[in-house]
Amino acid sequence: MTHGELNVPSAYAVPHTPAQGGMSSALMVADVHVFRHEFITQFRYSHCATVHPADMHILEPIEDHSTLYEEEKGTVFLARDVMTRMQKLSMQARRPVPLPAQRYHHRPRYSMPASMSSAHLRS
Repeated sequence: MTHGELNVPSAYAVPHTPAQGGMSSALMVADVHVFRHEFITQFRYSHCATVHPADMHILEPIEDHSTLYEEEKGTVFLARDVMTRMQKLSMQARRPVPLPAQRYHHRPRYSMPASMSSAHLRS
């Protein structure tokens, strides 16, 4: 999705708690905090969601040192290099897949007969 002039994902999810027993499993749901893109490198807390593993797709792993989480304000700031990589991923996803060369057939443009012209219709 886009926000302002940047093409960036509109949400950023952070795992809230590990799966039951401290172990994560491909068969267990995960609770995540969802952050909405706000401004350039800033994301604001939106809501908590429970996500099934089949619905979760990691686009870009983000190291802890590349984020600044201000829990009391509900904001996350991402490092500019991470935002640049995410912007490139977003642009690649939007790029149309080239189709094989095709022949385009020109359809002739039909004009109105003189008897149907607007000047004739007004009288």
